[in-house]
Amino acid sequence: MREQLRAVRLLVGTAWRTDPWRSAGLLLEPLGQIQGPLLAVCLAVVTDAALKGDTRRIAWGVAGIGVIRAGGFAARWAGVWIRSRLAEEVGLVLDRRIASITAGVPGVEHHERPDMQDRLEVLRQQQGLLGGALNALVITANTVVVGVVTLGAFAFVNPWLLLLVPLALPAIPLAAVQQRWLREAEVRTATPLRHARDLQALAADRNTGMELRVFGLRRELLGRFTRAYREGRAGLRAARARMALLQLGGELLFLAGLAGAVMLMLWRAANGLATPGQVVMTVYLGQQLIASVVEPVRTVGGLGETLRAAGRVLWLEDYARRERDARPGRAPAPERLEEGIVFDRVSFRYPGTERWTLRDVSFRIPAGAVVALVGENGAGKTTLVKLLSRMYEPTEGRILVDGKDLAQMDVEAWRQRLSAAFQDFARLEFTAGEAVGVGDLPRAGEAGAMEDALERAGAANVLAALPAGAQTQLGARWAGGVDLSTGQWQKLALGRALMRRDPLVVFFDEPTASLDALTEHALFERYAAEARKGAARGAVTVLVSHRFSTVRSADLILVIDGGGVKDLGSHDELLVRGGLYSELFHMQARAYA
Repeated sequence: MREQLRAVRLLVGTAWRTDPWRSAGLLLEPLGQIQGPLLAVCLAVVTDAALKGDTRRIAWGVAGIGVIRAGGFAARWAGVWIRSRLAEEVGLVLDRRIASITAGVPGVEHHERPDMQDRLEVLRQQQGLLGGALNALVITANTVVVGVVTLGAFAFVNPWLLLLVPLALPAIPLAAVQQRWLREAEVRTATPLRHARDLQALAADRNTGMELRVFGLRRELLGRFTRAYREGRAGLRAARARMALLQLGGELLFLAGLAGAVMLMLWRAANGLATPGQVVMTVYLGQQLIASVVEPVRTVGGLGETLRAAGRVLWLEDYARRERDARPGRAPAPERLEEGIVFDRVSFRYPGTERWTLRDVSFRIPAGAVVALVGENGAGKTTLVKLLSRMYEPTEGRILVDGKDLAQMDVEAWRQRLSAAFQDFARLEFTAGEAVGVGDLPRAGEAGAMEDALERAGAANVLAALPAGAQTQLGARWAGGVDLSTGQWQKLALGRALMRRDPLVVFFDEPTASLDALTEHALFERYAAEARKGAARGAVTVLVSHRFSTVRSADLILVIDGGGVKDLGSHDELLVRGGLYSELFHMQARAYA
């Protein structure tokens, strides 16, 4: 119940902050819902007056019906108009909130854990419900108001009619059971539906288009998509079918009781214990009762699906808050590095796993050094980059920056002093200039800064090849957009990495995998020279590459193997010592010979 109340507070609070006046106007619609019981009273007055020939009371009754209908219509029309406009705005605010939370989480655990991806998949599927969440909440309030007023009217006619209430009460636990079935089905089907969505995206991905056609994978891909989608939807359909059968049983029970109530009033009228007007009122209220007693319970039960969607937003907020709380440091990042960076007995394993990716790792990177990380795939090189950029925190041990624990520094302040180019770089379909300029947002609009970054990245020729230069829209999916080769995209990413003027740490994690060995070597020679220009502020450059002809220019080479640092030193020192580095270097040299 606590989580449901939090979800209601989220919806109501978001509506109020979005538009207080329209939020207050939502009260009009529930007020318009009380017309049903009032009309029943007027019908009773008109019926009894007609049988007695009392034209004055008939006129008053008819006038009351007209006023009630007109007032109810006006209130409901105004309420629906206000609700529709407000619901659209609230849906947009919640969608932005989800995007903001997801992008603002300090770490990347939610991108890499399957169980968290399943939960996010359910949130993606139900994100459309959030736009109508306010509608569902107001409609529930409407039906509850009608239910309360109708029961009051029944008590006025004959207290015995309130015996219908116990017949409606089973709908409450039945609704709880229905929502539990649906919730469990959503969890069970999250993985196959996420698989189906990924397969659908794969079919439309231009990067896979050629392979799909060369290998004739269209039927295979569609077959896998169909199986995954049907598996996911079948689970949800089965749950909804069981819910429908359970709901039918509850409604049949209630309808049997309602029929008994009408028979009771007919018997009382036949024996002079009730007026004909009361019989008419009972019949009218009877048909209202389904919408007034059973429907509120059903609506509240149906609201559960909407509240679960809102609850998943709260789960995402809670997760983001825990991630921020796990990084409580508020100390500023240093303006320059004096001593360097030290990994002090650092161990790490990814959340949800038992295997240590890094174990008891200790080493020192001197200020102003160019350091290369080498080792086989899965050795832990990228994990070291993630720890130093604080995408994750060490499971054990600590990272020291000029003798101060990195965990005590403000995450955002630290990241403002970093820059990076990764193998899995982002293909930002902005204009070409913007795709580079966002590497340093305060200077994103400075053409000179963008051009200088591309020049230093050896990528000035990319702009020259574009029809509108820096103003060229990237991405063939857009009108006038231009597609780039993988190498061109990669060069723009390298330019983006060099936009910041004075980063303390620059990461190059396999950023030139799409370039040939000679081009990569020439680029890194330039980067190393550029990095050494920043030695005055102690800037550190971290290079990850499988090409030993490239890493040999580094000041310090760390050989990573089996989750630990097996050796470190300069290229010449490592060759003299022999060991894994020497073995891998000579193996690659023979391959290029």
